[in-house]
This record gives sequence, structure tokens and C-alpha cells, in this order.
Amino acid sequence: MHNVIGLRIDVDTVKGYKNGVIPLLNLLARYNIKASFFIITGYDNPIRTLPRFFNERGFFKRVFRLRGSLCYKMLSLTRLTFKECIKQIKDKGHEIGLHGYHHFDWQLRLRDWSARRINKDLCQAIEYFKLHTGLYPHSFAAPGWVTKKEVFLAEGNFHFDYCSDTRGISPFYPVIGNKTVETLQVPVTLPTLDELISLGNQNRLIDINIKGNEVYCAHAEFDGMKYISIFEAFLENNLKKGYRFIRLSEMKSHFIFY
Repeated sequence: MHNVIGLRIDVDTVKGYKNGVIPLLNLLARYNIKASFFIITGYDNPIRTLPRFFNERGFFKRVFRLRGSLCYKMLSLTRLTFKECIKQIKDKGHEIGLHGYHHFDWQLRLRDWSARRINKDLCQAIEYFKLHTGLYPHSFAAPGWVTKKEVFLAEGNFHFDYCSDTRGISPFYPVIGNKTVETLQVPVTLPTLDELISLGNQNRLIDINIKGNEVYCAHAEFDGMKYISIFEAFLENNLKKGYRFIRLSEMKSHFIFY
């Protein structure tokens, strides 16, 4: 029986760094869980999300349901700088991957970007990643699971060990035309907490049906803040069932590729 759940944690905003990362680190330490954190390395400007209200169907309704989390107050005990947050993630033995330079720019504009523009954005994100962490990123997760074939091809230039750009059922190597891309994709397989919140059904996460090896994506802004008790119940419930939570880099060893 498969008994692992890959745990990915995205940190998309300044609010997530300030208010969500440290509570998540403390929670994971209590259960001796190691995860893969994916970080945005550029700027955070909420005004840039405005076009989504007009261009993305259902976005307004989703934001309205999530408004409590988006306006959540800063916790005085977690007012750490960006670099201090990164240091604590590293010191506690978690994996740190790249989540891009600017989350909303990627989501809104990727479909119009050329291969050259994609390469430029990844280069910029990597340079800031190295500046903030002192490391070269060995993994990448496309913001908002927005991707296309040019992204898969560009990722090969940066020698990532794996990427997590998609939703799906199991790890795979993308095939474009007659070419198999060499960079492994580790897709997220379970619904995220913010998606369930937008449907008014956030408690479903606690006893969600696990079918073999899965990947769950938490968000510092939700799973690490107002809804952290639900995330903890999800962890605890599946640990009691015999599942282990592992870093995404460890997922490959749990699958057979033909």
C-alpha cells in the first residue's frame, strides 16, 4: 500500500512571509514533518491583481469568500524579515524551491510571453533566489499552475531536479511532439484549502479521501494563518491513518516509470 503524501507549501505574498511561515514551521516541527516550501522572490503588489476581477471568471466571488483571510491581522510574534524567514525554513531542514519572480504577472501574462520572455523571467527569479537564500534552486513551481509547452522546454535549461507546475494524478515527464522533456513534473493531486474555502467547504480537507500517493499544496496565507487548525487536523488525521508526509523531491522514489 502506498503511504506517502508529498507536502508542498507556497508562500505567495509578504503577508504569507510575515504571518504564515513561522506558525507552519512550528506546526511541522511538532509532528516531525519536512516539507517543500516554494517562494516568490520578487515584489508583492496587490494592485496588480485588479485585472483578474475582469478577466478571470469567478475571481470576485472567490475573493469575497476569502476576504477574512486576506485581511487577517499581522501577528506580533512573527514580524520577521524575508531573509530571517528563509533562514528558519532552511535551518529546520525543509526544502526550498522557486515559485517565480512575481506571482500575478506570471498568472496574467504567461500565455502571451515568448520563450525568450519566459527564460528572462526565470533568470531574474533565480538571481533573486540566490541573493536571498545563498542557494541555487533545484526545483520550480509555476505560479497558479499556469504553464505551457515553452515553460516545460525552458525549465530544462536550468537543470531543475523536478518541477511542480501542474495538477494531475502522478509524477510524469512531459512529452512535446516527439520529445520527452527531461525535467520531472510532480503535480499537485489534492484540492487546496483556499479552493475548498471558496466553495464554502473548508472542513472537507480534514477527512478528504486519499487514494495512494498524493501531493497536497498548502499556502502560508491560508493553511498557516486563519485556517491553520484545519490544516493541522488534516495532518493529524492522515498520520493516524499511517501516511507519511514527505518533501516533493522524495516522491520520485515512490513511483515506477516505464
